[in-house]
Amino acid sequence: MPTLATLARRALVAPVALAAFASSAAAQDAAPAVVTKITADLGFVQTSGNTQVTTMNVGEKLTQERGRLTLQQGFAFVYGTQRDSVITNNIRAGLRGDYKIDNVFAFFAGAAFDRNTFAGIERRFEEQMGIQARVLRAARDTINLEGGGSVTQQVGTDGIQENFPAARGAMSWRHSFTAAAYFLQTAEWIPNLKETEDWRVNTESSLVAPLSAKVGVKLSYVIRYDNLPQPGFQEMDRLFTTGIQITF
Repeated sequence: MPTLATLARRALVAPVALAAFASSAAAQDAAPAVVTKITADLGFVQTSGNTQVTTMNVGEKLTQERGRLTLQQGFAFVYGTQRDSVITNNIRAGLRGDYKIDNVFAFFAGAAFDRNTFAGIERRFEEQMGIQARVLRAARDTINLEGGGSVTQQVGTDGIQENFPAARGAMSWRHSFTAAAYFLQTAEWIPNLKETEDWRVNTESSLVAPLSAKVGVKLSYVIRYDNLPQPGFQEMDRLFTTGIQITF
């Protein structure tokens, strides 16, 4: 049976292998059109006087479509201080490739990283792969479902390292009010296959309202739930952010 290290190495090269396979297949046909989209999220709050609090959130997402292949890269950073003390410090980043099989199904593979010391996580790497199904594609609504697995390498703030395989189920629902205004709901469930009590649920609800063709206001509410948190930490983190979204 392959070891966790072997599975991790295989998962790490999956996005590269997916891109190589898709590029080879595309080379047999006419060169596909390349469509690139970049969005940036910016938020900042600072108070002085009786309270001295500074918070900022920065996010970036790049999506590039090349025929059947879609590449996504994302980064999010939330940082806050109260006087001279850091009160929040959260980093998330990811890279993913999707290869469309037909009009409904697509294969995906990718890798993600997150760091949240205030939840006891010094660093966590996840390599994921699976199948996505577009179960609804209407004029205003799109619903996608995903199923697959992942390999996780995690180090807590206590220095203890854990490596384990996990399953993953996810969904996303986007409802468009207009061409530029929309509501997006995402959710994922990640159960540890070695420890049945260790499972996580991540959700995000976001609303974007345009100010112009390229600029909009974004409100986002994120929930991170860990059924078996690091010792001494709570099960749930909630994060509400507001700011400006810029689309290129």
